[in-house]
Amino acid sequence: MLTCKPSFKIQSSLAISSSLESYTISLRRELHKIAEPSWREEKTLALISIELDKISKESIYPTYITTGKGGIWVDLIVDDHLPFILFRSDIDALPIKEETNLSFSSIHDGYMHACGHDCHAAMLLTSFKAIASGLIFPKSNIRFVFQRAEECGENPSGGSILVEEGVLKNIDFVYALHISSTLDSNVFYSRKDLMMANSSYIEFEINCSGGHVMRPDLGSNAISLMTDILTHLKGFEKLFFPPNEPIVFIPSIATAGGKSNIRPNTAYFCYAIRNFLSQAKREEFIHAIEQKVETITKLYPSAKLSNFKVNPGYPALYNNSESYKFVESALREELFQTAPSPILFSGEDFAYYLKETPGSFWLLGAKQSPMHDHHTSKFNPDESTLKTGVAFWLTLAQKAISRPTYHVL
Repeated sequence: MLTCKPSFKIQSSLAISSSLESYTISLRRELHKIAEPSWREEKTLALISIELDKISKESIYPTYITTGKGGIWVDLIVDDHLPFILFRSDIDALPIKEETNLSFSSIHDGYMHACGHDCHAAMLLTSFKAIASGLIFPKSNIRFVFQRAEECGENPSGGSILVEEGVLKNIDFVYALHISSTLDSNVFYSRKDLMMANSSYIEFEINCSGGHVMRPDLGSNAISLMTDILTHLKGFEKLFFPPNEPIVFIPSIATAGGKSNIRPNTAYFCYAIRNFLSQAKREEFIHAIEQKVETITKLYPSAKLSNFKVNPGYPALYNNSESYKFVESALREELFQTAPSPILFSGEDFAYYLKETPGSFWLLGAKQSPMHDHHTSKFNPDESTLKTGVAFWLTLAQKAISRPTYHVL
């Protein structure tokens, strides 16, 4: 099947995205208002579905919408003989109470788009609208993905589920774009090969006798064990690895007690392990942690370690070098500024896509003053950068896609 090439006045990607800026911002604000956590994105999916249906009915190209457990995707077919590329956005929010005081703040108390996924979905929907209406001529068939549950932090995530559901079938290259509130506005950041960390974590409990606070001599107190464990595990990775090993090992949850006159008998711990280790090295490190905790626990009467669990988290994210070079060149041809990204300790389930299919993950700087980090109650990226994000997708869509020799890392 060959779709006729539309006739249109040649404009830059940024000029086209700027003409649709009010649509993008309006979409972003509507999505921001209905922030929903992983696997509960019903209103969000409904809004996206309405827009996809509306755009598809007016599209000059055939479009096919698929709904899976991991999200929604729509295929736009230019020519059956062209390569097929995938553009991915994520749509879930976080369990954070919003404190931005924005006029479009979340109406769902305790949930907030604190990582920019509302921006991602709005930018990708706008690019679909622009391409489907013939404002540019794409050089590839395109699969637009609106993925659930990126923020769940564990398996199965929306990305891992979509890969299982066949979202990569017939796809030659995959791309994702993520807003960053801490990087300079309107600058694109990425790097070849290794970019983001494995996001594994461990959790465990300590059980002991506990008892009345008036008799600390009888039995043991879970908070005393907690103090010792936190102290002895602080910097434990530096004892285990050479100083140049990039790793973050840090407690993220530590809870015990609930009443002033009771020595608690249980403590719960969760430790994040952001790393770039091989599976064997990671398992060796985790085993050493478990042994250390057991050694400390045995010093206390009637105390024991229980429910020690390992969550493998998302894989480390590797960009395909050829894809990275292609995107960087395409952006520079359109006069966008690019900069190398440092290796990041953030986790990202787009890694599941990149394990199977070559592609690259990009950041778009959206910092404004005052700057508030991701996953905080005042997170608020610069809305004026959204048109630049739409232009990113339009740029990739209208650049010729080659099939370089590659290997997936």
